[in-house]
Amino acid sequence: MNGTAATTEPVPAAIGRTFPTLMATSITGKVVTLPDDARGDASLVVLVFLESAWPMAESWSGPFAGAFTENTRVTTYLVAVVGDSLIGGSLAERLHQGLRGGVPPAQQDRVLTIPGDIERCRRAYAIDDPSLAYIYLLDGRGIIRWMEKGTATPEGLGSLLDAARAMLEPLRE
Repeated sequence: MNGTAATTEPVPAAIGRTFPTLMATSITGKVVTLPDDARGDASLVVLVFLESAWPMAESWSGPFAGAFTENTRVTTYLVAVVGDSLIGGSLAERLHQGLRGGVPPAQQDRVLTIPGDIERCRRAYAIDDPSLAYIYLLDGRGIIRWMEKGTATPEGLGSLLDAARAMLEPLRE
């Protein structure tokens, strides 16, 4: 033994590592565990901690989902992390109610909230600035293959789409 204390903290998110387990509830009430429940060969997971980051999240998720509309091997998840207090719980319910009307029924199981310990989530997903959206591209095994934060730029979107296409290419028959 090297004398270091054991920890139950997940290893922070990083390219090449398995995405830390995320348990969330969809706006339809379904419990989703990522990356285990991620469907497909490529999944985009977009995390937000503040309502002000939703436009950033949508700047990535909209074009990404649009580029792969016809591809059932690609899935997009939008995840809002809210505090575990009573305020956080009621915020999660308000988010669910508000989002249900604006999200097509086919996508409602992929819009998620996590009513949990915000600081633990920040450490697990390597969040240094909660005012930004955090974007992770996972392969079919839940390995992070690409990550970014903030608002999408043309270069960033191009890089994301190229990474997703490269992941899908070897799987094409």
